[in-house]
Amino acid sequence: MIAPFFCLMLKILSRSAIFFTLVLLGFSLPAAAGEILDQIKSDGLLRCGVQAGQEGLAVKDDSGNWRGFEIDLCRSWSAALFGTPDQVSFVEVGPETGLKALNDGRIDVLALHEDALFGRRDVSFAGSAFVNSLGLMVRRADAFSNALELDGGSVCFSGDDEAKGRIEAFASQNRMTLNVRETGSIEEGVLQLREGSCTALMAGRLALAGVRSREENGAALYEILPDLLSKRLMGPVTLSGDRAWQNVVRWGVFAMLVAEEKQVSSESLASMASSTEDPAIRRLLGFEGDFGTQLGLDVLWAYRIVEAVGNYGEVYDRHFGPGRPTELERGPNALWIDGGLMRAPPFQ
Repeated sequence: MIAPFFCLMLKILSRSAIFFTLVLLGFSLPAAAGEILDQIKSDGLLRCGVQAGQEGLAVKDDSGNWRGFEIDLCRSWSAALFGTPDQVSFVEVGPETGLKALNDGRIDVLALHEDALFGRRDVSFAGSAFVNSLGLMVRRADAFSNALELDGGSVCFSGDDEAKGRIEAFASQNRMTLNVRETGSIEEGVLQLREGSCTALMAGRLALAGVRSREENGAALYEILPDLLSKRLMGPVTLSGDRAWQNVVRWGVFAMLVAEEKQVSSESLASMASSTEDPAIRRLLGFEGDFGTQLGLDVLWAYRIVEAVGNYGEVYDRHFGPGRPTELERGPNALWIDGGLMRAPPFQ
């Protein structure tokens, strides 16, 4: 009888030791189902992590007003939760600190992060909201139309081993000769591009659009080629465990995608709401079914998202559309029916 008792005690002590070791090492336990969503509702405020300072994604102007793709994502979730896009606090995080901010409880959701979270059990990728990719920027005066025309030239990049591997593989596959050179920073790369010592500058397309927007007459001087050398899915990230909150975040993005697919925009919303007989649109806007109730929201949650920020295409064009400083062709961010990668399941 004594031996089994000691075995049981050893198991209990071992589990306790593991638990306290994890706590001391900074690991967090998954959130209980619905816990985060309930707390957000109780607080009446959504804390949204954004990567401030990246033009097109999240920028605060001199008056303290925020703008950017990430900002509209945060505002859309606020509209779904509270009926207004304004019950959100934007918390500035960096590329390396956003996940820690989630684990520390300083934010409820990280607006955009790459999906490379393999092996992470503490956080969950809530689906793709943007597809970034490695791209190439050239001088407009050189009149290149695609990357194949760079044969014999030089490509500059900064601090990204993946980028080097991608462009070398591209050159090999297409039997091209390219001189691939590393620069100290993307800003230095732009300088060398301007001076002609680089034929093209390679970086993530978001980074290229951002650095071009900071250059005087950047849009007139530089062009981002349509070639995509890689695809990097980006989307919101939440703590693991609270499926209710993850579903609200995920379906908030889906609502904007379905709205664009069904041609429901912030301008057409009122008229379509009063006249449409399309069951898919009626379910989206809350006039049929109880999908909002299943998410823990009211029936008009998606209606309010479109009313507040528009459909996905409107949000994209607001920050990356024609004439914007950070203009980027939709490419993989187009809807699947237009040859892109963005799609959403039907509202059932």
